[in-house]
Amino acid sequence: MKKLISMLAVFAMAGLVVLNSCKDDAEDPTPLTLASLKANDVDLNGATSATNVAVNAPIVVEFSTDVDATTATSSNITLTRTFNSSPVANTIAVSGKTVTITPSSNFFEGDQYKVAFTGGVKSTQGQALTAFDRTFGTVGIGLGTAPKASNQFLYVQFTNDVVDLTGNAEKSFAQVSYTTDRFGNEKSAAKFNGQTAPGNGDIVELTGDKFIAPTMTLSVWFYIDQNDYKKPAPDQGANKPLLGLAGNNGYMVEIGDGDVNSNWLKITTNHKVDPDPQAHVFATQWGDFGTTDDGTEMNTLLVTGWHQLVMTYDASSYTKTDYLDGVKIKSFDLLDAANNEWNLKDMLLNDLDGVKNKLALGYFASRDNTNPDWAKYPTAASTFKGSMDDLRLFNVALSASEVTSLYNAEKVK
Repeated sequence: MKKLISMLAVFAMAGLVVLNSCKDDAEDPTPLTLASLKANDVDLNGATSATNVAVNAPIVVEFSTDVDATTATSSNITLTRTFNSSPVANTIAVSGKTVTITPSSNFFEGDQYKVAFTGGVKSTQGQALTAFDRTFGTVGIGLGTAPKASNQFLYVQFTNDVVDLTGNAEKSFAQVSYTTDRFGNEKSAAKFNGQTAPGNGDIVELTGDKFIAPTMTLSVWFYIDQNDYKKPAPDQGANKPLLGLAGNNGYMVEIGDGDVNSNWLKITTNHKVDPDPQAHVFATQWGDFGTTDDGTEMNTLLVTGWHQLVMTYDASSYTKTDYLDGVKIKSFDLLDAANNEWNLKDMLLNDLDGVKNKLALGYFASRDNTNPDWAKYPTAASTFKGSMDDLRLFNVALSASEVTSLYNAEKVK
């Protein structure tokens, strides 16, 4: 009898152990892990960074178990632009296993972003998340489209406004309308209607302190109707300035017509004289040409339609190079090896009286710039007529292959 009671006690104890074991297993919390990460239908958790995210897409994150909403805060969940690590304003909502991040305004087109979660995010069972982040790019042409994207100190989009996505410049004046861009998107390029009288031509002015660099690259898309650049009778020039930083005191781009059917380009740049034996301080390289280095007439290249113009200047090699639609058309050597006197080195903006540090689009210089005298907007004989898009400035000289890469990335496929 004692043996029976003893055996029953053993079985009871064993059953208790089994029950306790089952209870412990049932109460083990589920680890908080990432299940999926999407922007609309685009997977942001793939092997490579997604590049086709819609500019208005919310980011939806699914986890393995319910998330504690009190831990899903802006300090634990961040959304930033890759270019300058600036925060993107957003709202965060939690519903069970799902966290939805909704930007307060649309992403920029063609830009790069990063969403990051810290270990401060926890499940409702108190399990901490292993920190992670994912990067992605938005659809369209934008800041992140360019090679050497981090070296851009100006990138202006014209989507129904004039906005510098680098944050270095602001629109201070705009007399311009908006038109269809080269991809067929409405109100996505700036349209300049020229002028009917001195001082009334379309112009945009940007203010800031970063419009020029010792070594730099300028890239811009423009549309012209070649008929607007024919010399009318009897002998009146049809040259039109595309843009300028204080005229020849900084830089300027001009499109014009010489003889009948003879278009030309002028990309003028101002430079420090180095060495400077006669205290010349600065000098101008006019860069005027009607034919390319291989003898091609510009009128066969500057036809009606959209074109990309790129100017690079490398101060270390004293070399200025111009490209049209991804192809080199002209190169200038600014090193005077003969007398070692007029070497033109760093690009600079002259601090002369009347020179304003404003970048003008559609003319040589801003409306209040008074030096040089011939670039005064109130007496302007002509302003740009055509359209403009995707204006970029870099603080490096893009290589020939990088210029081609930029053109291929930005052109209509």
